[in-house]
Amino acid sequence: MERQGIELLPKPTPSGKSVVISFWAKTVGTSLIIGLQLLFLVIFTFRAKLEADLRTLAVSVEEKEAILSQSEEFERAFRNTQKRLELIDKSQLELCYSYTIKKLETLTPSGVTITSISLEKEALVLSAETLKGISFATFVAKIIEEEAIQEASITSGNLDKEGKFAFIMELGLNKDKLR
Repeated sequence: MERQGIELLPKPTPSGKSVVISFWAKTVGTSLIIGLQLLFLVIFTFRAKLEADLRTLAVSVEEKEAILSQSEEFERAFRNTQKRLELIDKSQLELCYSYTIKKLETLTPSGVTITSISLEKEALVLSAETLKGISFATFVAKIIEEEAIQEASITSGNLDKEGKFAFIMELGLNKDKLR
């Protein structure tokens, strides 16, 4: 059996500090707790969204890495080809020594012996000797007629007792016409 008691006296009203604490707890404390809970919910939701975005990005990065690894061999071959094309372009800008020497051999008659050749950029300096004046004249005539030679000058010449004519000649070459 339960007993019920009847209270005839009213409850005492709080006074002083207890009133202030009670009022603060009811108004400010409750709204502060609700505000903090909402803030934590927002932070948790933001973290969950960041986690989902991170997973999506990880999958995207893996796909792109796979594509890059597949195209690595192609890129290596492409860069190698680019380097070779640059070398070809560079070599076409410079004068081809072998072709210049072959052209000089075709211009040189049998009576002229070339003793030394110096080729620097578009200037060719050659030392030669000949026994016959006709060979020298033929050599000079062929040089003058050649389109690949822009200018020619004899810088020195010696005639020895045996009749050998030794000379040094400078030739200005046109690299576009030597190709």
